Amino acid sequence: MDMKGKTNDNIKARMDIALFFHRKNMKLVYVGSRVTKLKTSFALNKNAQLLLYLWLKILCFPNGHALNISRLMNLKYYRLYGMKNHDCHVFMQTLILLTYQDLLSREIWDVLMEISHFFRDICSNKLQTQHIERLEMNIF
Repeated sequence: MDMKGKTNDNIKARMDIALFFHRKNMKLVYVGSRVTKLKTSFALNKNAQLLLYLWLKILCFPNGHALNISRLMNLKYYRLYGMKNHDCHVFMQTLILLTYQDLLSREIWDVLMEISHFFRDICSNKLQTQHIERLEMNIF
């Protein structure tokens, strides 16, 4: 799907969003002849990414709980490859709370914590009426 002018269309769309919807975080920055996007507030810098991946590299789970995450890591590009469904669930339900607590701001970490609790509650083996009511209230 190599289309000429695709990059220009993306830049024009980003400029329209910033102009018409007053989204300052979507604003483009011009550095010489290059156009770049602003970093988001939840993006980790390279040092924080390195700390996160080094911690994940030495992390060990009880036998049979989750896959050895260190085998799925590529430290050169700061990526995780080949996670299975269960490993993603373990990451979303438990590891998000631990890994990002010191790396992100409190507001963003609170949102991640709520998402993590939500996934834990909807994926639990036993559902209680109180939990369902709380989830329903949190949705609205």
